[in-house]
Amino acid sequence: MGIGGSARNDGVNFVSDNYTAKFVMKKDGGYSITTGTRIHVKESVKDVFRKIPFVKGLYSLFFGVNRILAISVAVNLFMDITRGRLEDSSARVQTAVLAAATVFLIALFVYIIKKILYKIKETWRYHGAEHKTILAYENDMELSLENVRSRPRTAKRCGTNMIVFVVLFLTAFSFFIDYVSVRFILAWVFAYELFDLEKGDKLPVINIFFKLGYWCQQRLFTLEPTDIQLIASIETINKLIELENNRKSEIS
Repeated sequence: MGIGGSARNDGVNFVSDNYTAKFVMKKDGGYSITTGTRIHVKESVKDVFRKIPFVKGLYSLFFGVNRILAISVAVNLFMDITRGRLEDSSARVQTAVLAAATVFLIALFVYIIKKILYKIKETWRYHGAEHKTILAYENDMELSLENVRSRPRTAKRCGTNMIVFVVLFLTAFSFFIDYVSVRFILAWVFAYELFDLEKGDKLPVINIFFKLGYWCQQRLFTLEPTDIQLIASIETINKLIELENNRKSEIS
């Protein structure tokens, strides 16, 4: 059974093959765990697209991420096509430098925000708790507080790794591809292929990219969770496991 998750400033969400579970920490100190059933549909053309190399990256961009981002890419692609002008080589170098500087400033901004804002700190603590709990589950460990606490805060399937891959490809493509939208689409597609490799983090060259992603997770996008947040994640993921086990019993 595969389990994924996400974090908020007031809790965590987990999703399994057939169910969802949401933990909410209330302002009065109480909490709630709500569960739901995932809706499954028959295999469609879109499901087939998700299995084709490189095509699945396009699918994830236009159907699996924020619609505003997808619309923005489409609009920029249209503008690039209609503008029809090329940049000279010096402009490409400037673009690459600007992209690298932008990444640095974003990282610096996130780091500063991390040190200041309470709500974001709470989100990153729950993010760490989410990763630790899933890693303990995936390694067939008993979901005790001690076991979960001992797990690292970094995870291969974290979206942070995907962002790192996109930025790296975007910077590389800026040297020889003129249109911004085309660069972004290709960067996303190639990044998704690396991100989706089953054992990509075990391959020497690709592992370097993952290590950069892990560094960003560790330094920028997660914090060490409190025991209360770890217990919250454990109880929530146990709800999913219970629901999935009950479903298997009913089917058999």
